[in-house]
Amino acid sequence: MPTAQTVDTVHELLARTVEYPTPDLPAQARACEAALSGQHGRAARHIARFRAFVEQAEPGALEELYTATFDLRPTCYPYIGYQLFGETYKRGEFLALLNARYRQAGLAVTGGELPDHLGMILRYLARTSDADLVAEGVLPALERMIEQLQDNPYREPLRAILAVLRDQ
Repeated sequence: MPTAQTVDTVHELLARTVEYPTPDLPAQARACEAALSGQHGRAARHIARFRAFVEQAEPGALEELYTATFDLRPTCYPYIGYQLFGETYKRGEFLALLNARYRQAGLAVTGGELPDHLGMILRYLARTSDADLVAEGVLPALERMIEQLQDNPYREPLRAILAVLRDQ
């Protein structure tokens, strides 16, 4: 059974793979693969494929791909509330609920990101077990996004996240 520190590290590293790419992304992908390899072999294989891609890609090309994948395709916005509710009042309620849960867990939303960004949710899940959020929100949203990303390297970290969350 994974330790709390292992879960925290894995979730943090997975969060970084679905955030806007920085020059550190290849090293972060390697660290993520290593952290997953012991407990989550299937997820580690997904990250290994992603790592191989990011190690070969130019930084500008990674930025363009990220933007084309997550910012310009509404079907793949990395915002779980958007995936579940679109731009409706229910998403607003969901954002308020997440903010309250984050405060209870001692987590602050940083970087100007909305609380329903997949990276923020992974950081929250590293601190607490929220089976309802995973089952009713994150898993269906990830499945929908993965389905839209045929032949896209960002499909691999999403598949890794899905595998890890299903294993918990």
